[in-house]
Amino acid sequence: MTKDALTRSIERVDLPALVCELWPESGARPGRAGVCRAVWRGDTHPSLSLFQARGMWFWKDHGSGESGNAFHLLLKAGMSKDAAAELLKNRAGSGETVAHEASIKHRASLRPVRGLTPAEKRALEAAQQRLDEEAIRGRGITLEQARQVGLGKSRQGDLVIPILGPTGEVQAIKARLREPREGFRYRYLTPERGAPAWYSPGFGQDAGRPVIVMEGELNAITSWFALEGRADLLGIPGVEGRVPWEGLTGRRVYLYADGDPGGRRAIGRWKEEGEAVKVAMFVLEPLEGGLDACEYAARWGQQGLAGQLLQE
Repeated sequence: MTKDALTRSIERVDLPALVCELWPESGARPGRAGVCRAVWRGDTHPSLSLFQARGMWFWKDHGSGESGNAFHLLLKAGMSKDAAAELLKNRAGSGETVAHEASIKHRASLRPVRGLTPAEKRALEAAQQRLDEEAIRGRGITLEQARQVGLGKSRQGDLVIPILGPTGEVQAIKARLREPREGFRYRYLTPERGAPAWYSPGFGQDAGRPVIVMEGELNAITSWFALEGRADLLGIPGVEGRVPWEGLTGRRVYLYADGDPGGRRAIGRWKEEGEAVKVAMFVLEPLEGGLDACEYAARWGQQGLAGQLLQE
């Protein structure tokens, strides 16, 4: 039986290279089997295995238990059947240049984009209307503050977090689950938009303000309110998240992560990346008692948190 073009493309594609191109922050490497991050669902710890069997690439998501070939992976990441088929056929059958251009085109569709679709906007507005004190309990912020940055509450009681971009646009929507599912606390409600950093409102309007690069979007939100405009905040989606260094040149940057092994590794990696692009950086000490910023503010108040963060 003659194989169709899509089947031949699936058999030929370098799946690690495809994942690397679409999600650079995943940790995948072209042509290499191994474990990387399933970025489209907010994976903070590598749990996606890429491997070959009988000369063909496959994947298994140890977080969800799902598996399949390259086509199945693109569908799980939120791509339509037509778009996934077009991307794979372009890569495998039309030459490297066309394949690369197709990859760039589809990668752009998976990266953060300005604004929301009408359906996403309606869903976010409904979640914002449901927001109450219970949804933000233990986060160290007031209900008024939570509404100021657009937080919401899902029908299931999850805390909904709009991931703001550098000019205030919503880049993606994330949820902090009320009850962890399959070992995961967070998931993205907009899987096609990657895992961008959260920018504090008014980011970059005063280049003289320092920037704090902080592990966790909610920690950054609480810290921004605590500091009352004395610093711009970047909330990185977990210790494996990418820092947008391209917007930090010429700024005074402070790095903060929790004091656990993952946080220490993140600080080391961020320092190396920042030094490579010649960003002036300083490292903030972890908060006392092993608390994160939200926990510290909930226990000692936002003024207490600000006092800790402003120590140099």
